[in-house]
Amino acid sequence: MGAYAGVATNLLRSGARAGSIIVWIGGPVTNGGGASTGSKRMSSIASRDLGLTEKNYAAASVTVSNGLVTRCYAARDDTSYDHAQVAYVVLAGGLEDPISALATVIAKARDAINECRKAFPRARIVWAAGPGCITGATIEARNDQTTVINAITSTARRMDALTLDLRSVCGTDRTLQSSGILPNDEGHARLAEAIVDAIRDDQGEPVDQPITPTRTYSSGLNDWASRQVEATRRREAEKREANRPTGTELGGVTQKLDELTQAQGVQQVLLEQQQDELDEHQQELEAQQQKLTQHQSELEAQQKSLKSAQDAIKQAQEQLAKIVGDQGDQVNTLKTLTESLQKTDEKIDTIQRTLWENQQKLDNRIDKLDERVQKLENGTSA
Repeated sequence: MGAYAGVATNLLRSGARAGSIIVWIGGPVTNGGGASTGSKRMSSIASRDLGLTEKNYAAASVTVSNGLVTRCYAARDDTSYDHAQVAYVVLAGGLEDPISALATVIAKARDAINECRKAFPRARIVWAAGPGCITGATIEARNDQTTVINAITSTARRMDALTLDLRSVCGTDRTLQSSGILPNDEGHARLAEAIVDAIRDDQGEPVDQPITPTRTYSSGLNDWASRQVEATRRREAEKREANRPTGTELGGVTQKLDELTQAQGVQQVLLEQQQDELDEHQQELEAQQQKLTQHQSELEAQQKSLKSAQDAIKQAQEQLAKIVGDQGDQVNTLKTLTESLQKTDEKIDTIQRTLWENQQKLDNRIDKLDERVQKLENGTSA
């Protein structure tokens, strides 16, 4: 590896990948933020040095927890070139993701790898975590960044992606900073070199450097006993040498220990965040319980008021029933009076009719008497 061999990568190599295209997906640094020209951005330099054609889908507003997977969709949906020719897909980001979004960062990092594998099935996935500058960041912010980067690399490593922790490449060196997390041209060049070195190292075969024994076993005695002692010592030395871990094995153990430590740190933060969320839920539950108790008291008061209202309604119904009963008696009396009045009216009608008939008879008699009187007067006169 080159000048930036200190960047942590996967221990086992995957071999060279066929294809002529490298796809870049990330945020502001991958988009070229801070570089004087597009040709001097990290992705363009690395693509050129690897002899691959660059396809860049980065965006300035993208973070791992918000927007990275969407840019993977954009890469997937671009059918202007043969996706089978993509040799590498570089996912980058992490410095701008808050520790509060740690669970989301892990989920989105995993989703991004899955989407890129589906879109570019022959490509080697490279997770370049934390490219950029950390100048001006507080100790607390740097610790948070470390946890976020560890979460990304641990997730990517478990999914068999080539992983790089690039946060230390530019680090706090102000001569490599443009503004904020954005590196200048030199910073972009160093990030590109670290990525190129990691990819080239990933293309090679693992080589163990066996440890050569420095001890020799000899004896000036020529008798049989001395030769047996020498042979026994030689066999023991060979056994010890055979059991001695190789350089790769030692490196693997060290890396596994580092990975375990990082994973434990991430899990600790996740547990703390989950505990905080649990505490918040507990507080919400207690508040809801208090509201429920208050509602229960209000309900009991309303039930008492309802009972009082029901008692009042019952009393009013009893009074109404009594009034209705009294009215029933009055109605019966009124009915009786009405019937009596009707009978009286009938009698009056009968009397009036009788009087009218008698009046008619009387008038007829009077008329007849008048006729007789007239006749009598006429007879007398004659």
